[in-house]
Amino acid sequence: MRSILALAFTAALGNSAIAADMPVKAPPPAPAPVYTWTGCYIGGNIGWAQVSARFEDRFGEDDGRLSKSGFAGGGQIGCDYQFASNWVFGVQGMFDGADISRSRVSVLDTDLTFHSDVRWFATITARLGYLVTPSFLFYAKGGWGTVQQRFSVTDTISGDAFSTDRNSSGGDVGVGFEYMFTPNWTFFVEWDHIFLNRSSMRVVDFDIDDRIHRDFDKVLFGINWRFGGARSY
Repeated sequence: MRSILALAFTAALGNSAIAADMPVKAPPPAPAPVYTWTGCYIGGNIGWAQVSARFEDRFGEDDGRLSKSGFAGGGQIGCDYQFASNWVFGVQGMFDGADISRSRVSVLDTDLTFHSDVRWFATITARLGYLVTPSFLFYAKGGWGTVQQRFSVTDTISGDAFSTDRNSSGGDVGVGFEYMFTPNWTFFVEWDHIFLNRSSMRVVDFDIDDRIHRDFDKVLFGINWRFGGARSY
């Protein structure tokens, strides 16, 4: 009887040692995150903007240019919808302040000095993007833009001055990319061009009746916080 008990005790110890030496099965790996760009966002941006204005008198003669670039910064809000796996469609509104000023003597009348001052611009656009990777979006955009610009003319001899606001609008086109670096935060870089419509500046006292041709470019760096979407699972 004692022999049987000893054999049973020895076998139990052996089984315990074998069980202790067996490798522990690793838990299954966590599923890879799946990003979604569907949802809305709000964010801020900073960057560079340039306005170019070309003056032409009533007879079609060139009266020179006023081109200047400067700092810009503001914010944006929008919504996106991801479809067909890799495509993203969205709409966006953007408003930025700027401080872009430039003065230049008239080509046709050196007694006159033109001055241009841009204070803000805004765009409403739609965009279509393609996901190169689940977190990297390349996109093109198009819509409408408005630039607030003040022009003034000063007679350097008499000191008389005339100023007028010339808010101008036109089509907006651009390209950019956006990177989702956390589930709800993205970073973007984009370039836009606004084709501003022509305007005229008539100053009877200075015998000026110029047409103004303008273009506007901007390069912006921004960050967005996304809500209601852009999650990882």
